[in-house]
Amino acid sequence: MTRVALIHAGKIPHYRVPIYGYLSSYLRRYGFDLTVVSDGIEVGNPHIVDFQCTEMPLSAFSIARFIYRRQVEVIIDYMELRHSYLFPTYLIAKGIMRRKIVYWGQGCDLAATDAVLKNLAYRSELAMCDAIILYADHLKKYVPRRFHKKLFVANNTLHLGYRGLPTDVQKEDILQKYGIKTRKNIICVGRIQKRKRLERLFEAFVHMNRPDVGLILVGPDPDQILEKFTGDNIYKLGSLYGDAKFDILSSADVYCLPGAVGLSIVDAFHCGLPFVTEDGDESAEMMYLKNGVNGFITPRGNIAELAHTLRLLIDDNALRRRLSDAARREVADNGNIDKLAAGFRDALDYVIGRVGGVPVPGIHP
Repeated sequence: MTRVALIHAGKIPHYRVPIYGYLSSYLRRYGFDLTVVSDGIEVGNPHIVDFQCTEMPLSAFSIARFIYRRQVEVIIDYMELRHSYLFPTYLIAKGIMRRKIVYWGQGCDLAATDAVLKNLAYRSELAMCDAIILYADHLKKYVPRRFHKKLFVANNTLHLGYRGLPTDVQKEDILQKYGIKTRKNIICVGRIQKRKRLERLFEAFVHMNRPDVGLILVGPDPDQILEKFTGDNIYKLGSLYGDAKFDILSSADVYCLPGAVGLSIVDAFHCGLPFVTEDGDESAEMMYLKNGVNGFITPRGNIAELAHTLRLLIDDNALRRRLSDAARREVADNGNIDKLAAGFRDALDYVIGRVGGVPVPGIHP
């Protein structure tokens, strides 16, 4: 077994726990013994931790000590530029200890692709590592071509076990549970943040002027952004997790997030919801959205066009079903967790000089 340490800077968020569990099991089949090293797991984690997880205060010294004591051969770098121990870890682990390092991330600051100094630091990191794992294929354009020979893609996704509403439960039952009286509903789920531009969604909803349509907003709102969103048929449900979150998603009709598309698109597509957003934002997860096929991208800041698109999807049942089917296919094909895991396997094979990705006999997930 090749010992691998994935250095996850900060606390591991809940959604990453099942991903790391699956990744650990998958890589073991190919001869890689994975341990995730982090500052711990976020409080309230609802998932079983079924992977090797070492919790400790991260620093260049603590990471180096772990590598030495556990005889780690390959490090997966999931650290950020803001962490002061990032480059010292490279210096010690690669420069002194001669360990292989694999970078995992976006390859640049997608929120500021023109930030010269910051992206110069990213390029320095990419130059130093032995392999690069990107969140999405289209992010290759931000990576200098001289690094492409060591570049691999692991589509950023989720490991979801939700199989849909129980056979004895209807959408109407879920809507009634939360006091939602409208039969057709637009939904947005996730942490409420300014960068998501939910005020555009609210304005479009008001512009629609449809008393038969509801707007469902789900997620923690620490900055109280939703306080100003008031009116008929606006439902603020707060935080929902696990099957409760997916039940309400499965009971809605259209997902809309004007800005900062992230992994919420995987949740939406998994539940068969067409996805509507505005253009102008770069993200890894935009790879899943095919305009006119499984959702729509509207002009940024054009509230009338956003409202028109939402109205179209709400009223045209055939169109909505067609986009819904395409959304499920997209996430099943390109958002499959095996696709993420295979990207890691190929990068690890590359750095240890192995070709083929053949499972180790007798080892099962």
